[in-house]
Formats: sequence, structure tokens, C-alpha cells
Amino acid sequence: MMRPRYHFAAAANWLSDPNGLVHDAGEWHMAYQYNPQGEDWGHMAWGHAVSRDLVQWEELPPALVEEDGTMIFSGSSVFDHKNSAGFGINAMVAIYTGARSEPPHQFQCLAASTDNGRTWAKYAGNPVLDRRMADFRDPNVFWHAVSQQWIMVVVLSAENRAVIYGSLDLKTWEELSEIPTLAAPGHLWECPLLIELPVEGSADRRWLFKVDVLSGAPGSGALYVTGIFDGRAFKADGPWHVADMGSDFYAAIAWHEPRDAQGRPCWIGWMGNHAYQAKLPRQGWRGAMSLPRRMALRRDGDCLRLVQAVEPAVEALFGSAAPQTLTLVEKPLVPASRMVPDAVAKSWTIEIGAPCGRHLMISRDGGSVRVQRKDPFTPDLDMVREAPLPAGADLTIWLDHGSIELLGDFGRMALTMQHRLDDAEWTVRADRPLAVQLSKLA
Repeated sequence: MMRPRYHFAAAANWLSDPNGLVHDAGEWHMAYQYNPQGEDWGHMAWGHAVSRDLVQWEELPPALVEEDGTMIFSGSSVFDHKNSAGFGINAMVAIYTGARSEPPHQFQCLAASTDNGRTWAKYAGNPVLDRRMADFRDPNVFWHAVSQQWIMVVVLSAENRAVIYGSLDLKTWEELSEIPTLAAPGHLWECPLLIELPVEGSADRRWLFKVDVLSGAPGSGALYVTGIFDGRAFKADGPWHVADMGSDFYAAIAWHEPRDAQGRPCWIGWMGNHAYQAKLPRQGWRGAMSLPRRMALRRDGDCLRLVQAVEPAVEALFGSAAPQTLTLVEKPLVPASRMVPDAVAKSWTIEIGAPCGRHLMISRDGGSVRVQRKDPFTPDLDMVREAPLPAGADLTIWLDHGSIELLGDFGRMALTMQHRLDDAEWTVRADRPLAVQLSKLA
């Protein structure tokens, strides 16, 4: 299988949850769950990559690695500009879950870097937070200016709830409140995110709490609810919503800063699924990240809904293309493509397939969009996912080696899937003439 052309993937080995997203001195830092010893899950460490534009990434040596039987699970990074933790002014501080298997035990730890993330030292006083539990993980930490403290939201995974802590120095943490299950579907919470977002078309802002549910939740398992956060407690507005209706957008977290001119932060997710990721054929590397997406909220009746937009720097890779009538493309879509079907067409089907029987079928019936993934060689990938897409709503299809991302309805709909189509075999068919703006990566 060919590597992604415009999605990040490590040069080798297992990659999953994004970790430690932080920005400073013009660099976007992205750590991620990583196995330095192979392409199966295990020996978890933090891989590390940096970018100047969220498009081109430089992979660095792993930032944090397993030692003395303690793996490095998911977490956050912050820049401690005022030296509140005592590691130095502008130190980069990682807050991560240390995980031991025998007996199962998870606890929160610190590590610091004073050279912009190139080298790291684990804090001698670890752990800084320990409830003596088997499932207590994935701290998301940020500076809350209103209450003048560091805030951590972390999950008690097996209990399907989150706890909010506060700290002045990143070392001593006070429990402030909890976010209960709130009737969320599914079981086993992971990778929480608590972040303030702008509300489109107004000066309002509202908080979003997102959590990933390992099994039994709709879509990719990423659920969110909006609400109010006052520096101690989060109060939800109403029902849960689904962040991505595909099967492969998981563990997404955000760079809390910087934001664009509309006040939107950026987040990124793992394009993977623990239900079948380990069953994918070996190819020397496993796992890739989604496209970075800008986040905002939009009023929808009495609700606020998450809207996502692909980072403009990624869109710029494709330039502009004139619409063409698509019926059959004999040549493969090389090397990667962006398709924008005509929003006026109420019903159509596009099939991206290969002679071996693998295919993706994308169809629209006026009220929804549907993706069918078929792979006779990896039956665990056979799947159908569907998302609402009202008549007249826009749709952009981002196709790369190994993945397809659909974003539509002016950012309200997202659907992300992996695939195993071999680039050399792709053909594209439409069931009827369809105007499509089709552009290819230069």
C-alpha cells in the first residue's frame, strides 16, 4: 500500500491518538501514541513531529518512551511561560498518563523540555496525580485565564465520567468537579477535550466537551456536548452529538492556541479504529492522522452544533479546478484528489473501485450521504456509514492513499473512513452524469 500523500503518518510502526498538541515560536508540535518496536499496539511512547504550516511535517525522535514497565499513554503539552512548575521560563511541559500492566495501574505524570521539545526529562516527583485506579487516563490540560489556573480534564474510563482538576503549578492538583455520564451511549471513555469555541455570526462563545467512547457509540465514537465552564464546573446545555459519522476519526484533541481570525482553534484525530486496526495487513507502518480541521459552533434551533473546516493551508495544496462532467474516469486518481460534487444534484452515486473487488461507494439521495467500504481481503473493513446531508448542502470529498474524508453541510457533517485501495488500480464511475470539481494534488 502506498503512503498518504497529504495526511501525516509516521515513517514506521504503530501510530494512534494525537497527544501533546501545542504551538510556540512558529512551530506546531504534534505528539502521538507510538510503538518504537513495531506496527502493533504496545510499548506505548510519544512519537513527535513538528510543522510550520500544518501541512508539511518533520518527524523527530520519540519524545517520551517506556521505562521501568511504565508506558506513556495519551495526554497534553503546555508552554509554561511564567515558570509556574519550576522547570524554567517557557519550558514545554508534557502531562501524560503513566500506565503499568501488572497490576493494571494508571496515573498522571509530568515531563519537561527546555529546548522546544527536542529533549525531555521526566519529573522525579512523578506521579503528580494518582487515584490508585486501573482506568484513569488521558489528561487534557490548558491555562484558564479567567480563574488564573491550569485546568485538567481526565477520564475515569471504566466509569464513563470525567473529573476536572485545577492547579497553580502543574504538580499539585485540586479536584474541582466531575462531568457525569449524562446518558452518553456506549462504554469506556477516552481522550477528553474541554475547549471554548466561537459561535458563528456572533460575539458569543461557548464551551465544548468531547469524549471518545471505545464501543457502542454512534459514528466514530467521538461525542460532544456544549455548555458553560466557570473555572470549576462544566454545565451541559443539552444532548450529546456526534463529531464524525464515519468509523475512523478517534481521539481528536485540539491545539488550544493559536486561533485564526474567526477565533477558531484547530484539532486533529487519529484515522483508526481499535475494533479492527490490529487486523490490517502489515506494511511496516500503521496509522495516520486526519486532516487538521478548524472548529466553531453554529446555532441550530435550540442547540449549538460543531462545525469543522479543513485547514486552509491544506485546501491550498489543490488550487482550483473547473467543474467537469463525471461519468467514467479510465485513469486512476493519481496521486490524491479532492472532489466537490454539484450540490444541486439530488441523487447520485460515485464508485471508486479496483479490479480486485475493493471499492468505496459514495451515494447521495437528497437527505443523506452514504459511504460503503468493501474489502474482500480484509472483511473487518466491510462497512456502511451514513450521515445527514440536506438537499442543496455542499460536500467535499478528500481522497488520499488509505483514507477518505467527507465534510459537508457547510461544516456540520463529517464522515471519515480508512480504505485499502491500491492507487495504481483506482477507477471512478458515476451512475449518471454529474458535475464535479475534481482537482489533484500537485
